[in-house]
This record gives sequence, C-alpha cells and structure tokens, in this order.
Amino acid sequence: MTAASVQLRFWVDLSLECIRRDHTAPGQGDQKGPFLTARALGMALAALNDAHAIASGRAPLLKVPATAGLECLTSNQINIASGAACSQVLSLRYPKQASLLESSWLYWLENFGYGPINSPAEVAGRALGTAIHNLGSNDAINAAKDKYSPSGLPYGHTAPPNDLEQGYAGADWGFSTPLLAARVVDFPSPPGRKSATEVMPTPHYRDDFAKTRDFGRLNSTTRTKEQEFVGIAWGYDGPKEIGTPPRLYLQVVLSVLDAIQAQRPDKLSVADELTILAGVGIAMADAGIDAWYYKYAPTHMMWRPGVGIRKAVDGNGTADPNFFPLGRPDTNGRGLALTPDFPAYPSGHATFGAAAFQLLRLFLVQKGLKTFDQYGVDNICIEFVSDEYNGVNKDPRTLEPRKLWPVVLPSLWKAITDNSVSRVYLGVHWQFDGITKRNALCKEDEFGIPNSPSEL
Repeated sequence: MTAASVQLRFWVDLSLECIRRDHTAPGQGDQKGPFLTARALGMALAALNDAHAIASGRAPLLKVPATAGLECLTSNQINIASGAACSQVLSLRYPKQASLLESSWLYWLENFGYGPINSPAEVAGRALGTAIHNLGSNDAINAAKDKYSPSGLPYGHTAPPNDLEQGYAGADWGFSTPLLAARVVDFPSPPGRKSATEVMPTPHYRDDFAKTRDFGRLNSTTRTKEQEFVGIAWGYDGPKEIGTPPRLYLQVVLSVLDAIQAQRPDKLSVADELTILAGVGIAMADAGIDAWYYKYAPTHMMWRPGVGIRKAVDGNGTADPNFFPLGRPDTNGRGLALTPDFPAYPSGHATFGAAAFQLLRLFLVQKGLKTFDQYGVDNICIEFVSDEYNGVNKDPRTLEPRKLWPVVLPSLWKAITDNSVSRVYLGVHWQFDGITKRNALCKEDEFGIPNSPSEL
C-alpha cells in the first residue's frame, strides 16, 4: 500500500467510524437508517475521489458546479484537497460529530506533515465537498418519517403487532435525486401482486411463505446453527456499536482490496482504489433510492412476514397467528422478534449488497486481477469478521458477547446470495424480496438459490 493510500484511507475509515457513532452515542443520529447512511457514505467517498481526480487530471464521477483551486497542485496538496472534501461532507452530514471531525482533521494534518489549516488546497477541497453535499439538498425532507399510512389491503405494509409504534421510514426517499445512476424502470412486482389493489395465489409466493415461516421463526427447529450465523452476521440492522448494512458492505470491499494489495501490491494505484471505493459508495446510495421508491409504490407493496404470515391470503399459505420472526439483530440491546420499519420488497440488504459486490466483481475482472467462470461466478475469495460476531458485541438473547466467528466465502457471488437469503433466516423477508429464481428450469441449490448469475 502506497503512502498516499494510507493517508487517504484515514478518511475512509473515519467515514465508517461516523456511521458507527451515529447509531451508538447518546444524542447522535444525524443519518440513522440504511438509506441515509448509504447517501452520506456515497457522498463522502465521492468527494474523496473527485477532489483527487480533478486535481490529478482525471475525470470526476459526479457532476457538480465548478470549484476553483483544484488545478496545478502538488502531490501533498492533492491529498489535502481530497481529505478536506471528504471531511467537509462528513461535517455537513454529521454535525453532531463536529468535535470528532475537527480534531481528526487537525490530527491528520499534523500526523502526515500537511501544514497549517485553511491552506488554499483545503479551501478548494471543502468547496467541492459542500457542492457534493448540496446535491442532496432535499434529503431531510424526503427522509422524514410518517409520510405513509397503511391501506389495510392484502400485502400492504403495516407495523407488526409487537411493535405497533415503530413508524414508517423513508416513504418519500424514493423521490430523492440520485448522485449518478438513472432510475431503474419496469421493475417487476412481487409474486402474486396483480395491481395496487389486487393479489392472486401463486406457487412462488406459497413456496417462499413456507421458507420464511419455517426457517425464520423465532424458535425455529428447522433453522441450522450455520443458517442463523448467516442471518445475524449479515445483519447490521442499526444497533449500537455497529450501524447499518452499507457500513458492512464497505468493510467487506476493503477486506478484499487489502488482500489484493498484500498479494499484488503494484496492481492497484491510488486512483484505482479511490475510484472503486467511490463507485461502491455511489452505487449503494443510488440503489437505495430505487429500492425505497419501489418499497412504497402501491404496485409493489409487500408486507413483512411478521404481518404477512399472520394474515395469509387464501391460496398463498395458511395464516399462523402465533408467528414471530427471529428478527433483525438488536445487538447490544434487549429487543427480540423485531422487524424493520419499512416494506419488504425489494430488500434493502439485497439491494445495497448486490450493488456493492457486483461493481467490485466487475472492477477486479476488468483490471485482470480476478476472473469469471463460464457461468459468471467469480474467484474472489473473501474473509472478514462481521461486527455481529467479533467476540465483543452482545446477543440480545443471552446478553453475552457472541463468539468470534469469521465469514469465509469462495466468491463475491456467494456473498451476494448469502447476504440476500440471510434475511429469510431472520424471518424479516421473503426470499423473493432479494435473490430469486428466474424460472422453473434454472439450476438452484437445496434452498432454491440460483447457483450462478447466469441463472437469474
């Protein structure tokens, strides 16, 4: 890893720390929830890359009003501008963490010998960071809660019986302006939904109903220890000390890049690393907007299993009024059988994770560092420690730390599928909310997960 990589990695790590603290410290909570986290992270990483890109003569990823002072900089000045741009986004998105961010900026300048504050390079970088932050000028309005009222129709989202006051997060988030990507159009409705008001029986829904009922139940006798590990390890459902899924997915991406740098240190430049990290952040931010748009679209609305299994539609499973899910992990808390406070379809976990890992897969193959087989499965082995199983954070059922248990997978494709189906093992999603079969002829594993991208 080059010196420049180390110096700029500081701001990537600090971005992740802001997410953790945002969900942990009393009085924090500037960007709580997965879609706000993804937005802040995408902007921060884009600022880090784009300041470096403009100053280095590369094309930036985002289009923002021109900011002066980023041309003709020395290598040190380029790093100052990049760090300042990222620091500025974090300061504007996490104002309650001002003390951390101000002290971190001073420490970074001094530790790497970058000189006094308010240099021309810093001023130029902060101007770019402000411009990127302003791309989301309506974010607070679109993120406001309680802009949705349950319809009472079949498949309609509503709060579960054990958490009736949870509210409804992100009903207008789907109308936010993407940073880069165009809106996904013609997104298919979930199985069995004919229109905004009509549903119909379908084997696809019935099959997935049964999977969640059996494998996702609070006290399931069907779910294995390994399946529960998959469910919880990919959790990151906003608990203290952990935060939300975009933080996890960037941790995974960093673990992959770090492993490549250790094995082949000359293969990825600083520009390469900044570009893929920014791309991953932007991809998750924009994918979250599309996911929330369709979550609340009446033509795509889908209730969570905590409600849907209790109120089954005739022909789409048998109602079980006693069903409670294992639930989103309330790590370091005491909550059990909890359900996220927004509709099920499409899965935010599956959307964020697939956006991040698919982009990384394509990037590494394009760089000639990894390959796909004939079915589109990559050979990018990954090993990382989820904060859910780091030997420190506590299970709400035992109030004891979960043991250290690394996640080891043979490919990023496997990470995409495990991350998606993990929500079934928790009982908070239907399998079709994430990854699902294309047709009856596709090749699947024993749980019905397509074996390769070619089968989607």
